[in-house]
Parts: sequence; C-alpha cells; structure tokens
Amino acid sequence: MSLTNAQYKRAGVLSLITSAVTLLFSAQTQALDLELKNAYGSANAGYANWNSGFENTHRGEVWKLTADFGAIFNKGEFYSFYENNVLNHNIAGQNYVLSAQTHIRLFNSDYSLMGKVYGQFDNTWGDDLDMMYGLGYLGWSGKWGFFKPYIAFHNQSSDYKSQRLGGRSASGRNGYVAGWTTAYFFKLWDQSFVLSDWHEFEFDRNDAYAEQQHGANGINGGLTLAWKFYPHLKASVTWRYFKNKLGYDGFGDQMIYMLGYEF
Repeated sequence: MSLTNAQYKRAGVLSLITSAVTLLFSAQTQALDLELKNAYGSANAGYANWNSGFENTHRGEVWKLTADFGAIFNKGEFYSFYENNVLNHNIAGQNYVLSAQTHIRLFNSDYSLMGKVYGQFDNTWGDDLDMMYGLGYLGWSGKWGFFKPYIAFHNQSSDYKSQRLGGRSASGRNGYVAGWTTAYFFKLWDQSFVLSDWHEFEFDRNDAYAEQQHGANGINGGLTLAWKFYPHLKASVTWRYFKNKLGYDGFGDQMIYMLGYEF
C-alpha cells in the first residue's frame, strides 16, 4: 500500500470512530433524557521533549496539536481527546491519538458504568485500538476539584504479531486496567491554576502485547499544571510518565509544554 493510501485509510478510521462515538452519545442522550450541566473544550499547540524529565528515552523533540471536548450531565459524563504528534517530522513519522471515555451513573447513584476507547495510529510503528469497560465512581467532586477512579476489562485490536510466539497477535483479551482522572483547582497570586493527573495501571497483558511492551504489567499517565492567565487562554506543563508502555522497556517520561484556547 502506498503512503498516500495508508493516510487515507487512517483518516477514514479516525472519521469512523469519531462518527460512531458521536452517534452513540447522541442516542444515549435522547434515550436517557439527559440534562446538560456543563460542557467544555479546548484546542492546544505545543512542544514535547522525550529527552527531558527524569529519564532520557532518546526519542527527540515533538511538536503537537491537541483538542478535547467534555460534557457533564445529570446521569453521566463524556470526555474525548484528539492528538496529532511529531509535526516536526515528515508525514511517515507522525502519529495520531483519538480517545473517548464515558461514565453512565447506575440508578442515579455515584457509581457508574465506565467505557473507554483509545486508538493510536502510527505511520511506521503500528496501530492499536484499546477498549475498556468496567465500573467507576463519581462521588468525590466539588468546587475543590474531583477524583474519579475506575477499574475495567481491557480488550485490544492491534497489528502487532509476535515472531517468537509463532505469529500470535496482540489482539484480543488484554487483561485489566485500574486508573483515575483527578484535578485540583486553586488560586495563587490571584491567578487560576489546575493541577490534574490521569493514571492507569495495566495488569495481566496477553503474551504478544507483553512482549511488545516489555512486560505483563505497565503504567501510563500524565501530571499537568495549567495556568489560566487570560480569559479563554491557558498555558500548561505536563510530566508524561510510563513504565513498560509506548514500546519502551522500563520507566520513561517526557515533558510537554502547551498553549491553549478554551471554548
């Protein structure tokens, strides 16, 4: 397949996933008679360095674009994220990330049915689509911020096949995930700040995926400090950390610096 056709294929996959998520969310909204409480979104541009942080992973500099959108309803919530990475490389070296996560409250309680789709589409290294479904908790939130934990089954669709295991695919059941999203809102010198973190533990991966990621268990996350210095504008720095993840053996990290516009 030529590079141009490959790009069309990935664009089509991204469009299909986005459309499916939008239609599913719209159907849920109508069926559940949801009441919108809050909606938010942003577009961001910035720079990341794999060689900074506590561990030099020797992957160089990355320019990136991101966008996110979220909505909170009386009976649940929804969050989505898009990222285009390695803009400083030619098209063959770039990659794309698309994620959508939802919590649907169980019987109007603070417990939820949680689902997440996370797709990474790479022009050289490989593509994978992670699907998680489990239980979450939405009861720890207020003006101070929130802490939303979850635990889920993990399924995966991947184009990685292990030569050592006779061509066995990384697709299929891929163990379990336990994680959280959290944020703390505060003011300093009359300026608004947000300290946030997303974190996931991956357990009991299948053999092929464990080989690709250098371990049966792994860690994936990011700690962000955002400064909202002007109406609708923000600047942030993120410590992106991982262990036996992103194809890296052991602990790795990078620093990410972004400027964004909030809608």
